[in-house]
Amino acid sequence: MKAILLAAGVGKRMGPNAGPKCLLKIGGRSLLEITMNSLRSVGVRDLVLVVGFRKGEVAAHAQAHAREMRLTVLENPRYQEGAILSLWTARSNFDDDLLIMDADVLCPQAFFERLISSPHANCILVDPSSVNTGEEQMVLGKGSRVLFITKNPSDQLRKQMTFFGESVGFLKLDKNAAAELGRLLESRVSAGVVNIEHEQVYPDLFEKVEVGFETADGLPWIEIDTPADLDRAIRMSSSNLLCLNRRISRWFLPLIMKLLVTPNQWTTLSLGLGLASVASIARGGYGNGLMGAVLFQLFYLVDNWDGEVARAKGLSSTWGGWFDVGVDAVVQISLGLGLAVGLRKDGAPDWVMNVGWLATLGLFLDFLVTGWAKVLGFGPGVLGDSARGRGVSSDSRIKGWIRANWTNENFSLVVAAALILNGKLFFLCLLAAGVHLYWLQFLWKERLRLLYFK
Repeated sequence: MKAILLAAGVGKRMGPNAGPKCLLKIGGRSLLEITMNSLRSVGVRDLVLVVGFRKGEVAAHAQAHAREMRLTVLENPRYQEGAILSLWTARSNFDDDLLIMDADVLCPQAFFERLISSPHANCILVDPSSVNTGEEQMVLGKGSRVLFITKNPSDQLRKQMTFFGESVGFLKLDKNAAAELGRLLESRVSAGVVNIEHEQVYPDLFEKVEVGFETADGLPWIEIDTPADLDRAIRMSSSNLLCLNRRISRWFLPLIMKLLVTPNQWTTLSLGLGLASVASIARGGYGNGLMGAVLFQLFYLVDNWDGEVARAKGLSSTWGGWFDVGVDAVVQISLGLGLAVGLRKDGAPDWVMNVGWLATLGLFLDFLVTGWAKVLGFGPGVLGDSARGRGVSSDSRIKGWIRANWTNENFSLVVAAALILNGKLFFLCLLAAGVHLYWLQFLWKERLRLLYFK
């Protein structure tokens, strides 16, 4: 799959001295770098970058952050005309599955995962919570099929079709649909229709090929058109607080990045630490419990390193992502039995083993349901998804911190507290009940999306 990133525009509303919007800094990184990292993390290796305004700066910046990505830079010398010309500039690349994106959008990586993993071969990403003020590209259709996109839907369209939401600016097309879009662009440009946005060609495409949609589902994103948008983007970025375990794991990243250890090797090491932790807990006794707490915390820290290294070095892969999930499942599913066996050795009654099996079953069903959600591109297994417990854009820093830490990524700290305070029996009972409540409420809440319905 190729990604076509449109970064040729001037961005007049940002002011005369703003420079290219894709080079604006947010949280210490350019918008272009953030987007490239997200694409790399979801396995996109071919990037076609269309430049125009201050083309040299944009191209050099992209080259500096391309790493192993195959970067193709194309110039649109007529960038001050319609945006259709930028997409038309990339027409020679319409021979593959495509992601077509605007370069002025700040969004979580979950958006890219959602598009790529969508069951729709062709789909557009929409935000159903947006209100149409005349500036937004609104997406309409019937059933689950997209049929129109426009900033100013007519009364007739409003009566005939359903509003799906505002286009985020990302469109996924398979090879055949991409070729059809190429023909439509060629027809317009050859006829001299060049002072339009590329979205104005999309209704003709939607008529010829079936296009579905995926939703942003409340995840924060913003299209940066004005200085006020940039301020909001910076606030949004700063509110994406890391949970405590991720903060601890990142303390060691400068050293970790220097080591010649692959992400999958870190995952394998985390598996060893996790199983050693469960084995230590299962031996019973307070001292073994403390050792298990230390090993379980190390398991979580190393488990964070594999993803961080993969994203930073461009080594992310679908197999690696599922290997990581599999390791988490094996270790955590075995934890319930490990606790029960250790408690029995410490003299607990026979019924404790039944509680252990109940916890094990609950953890298995939890991974089964959330793993299925990950296949569909959402849920706690997707980095950047709201279900993962990340901070939210809010005026309350405290609220963001609480939400960032109210997450299963801090589960090891709860386990450690239970073992240190010698509260294993209470914790096991709480785990056995809580995990079933969690997967049942998640299944009910997301039942329609889990069954592919919109």
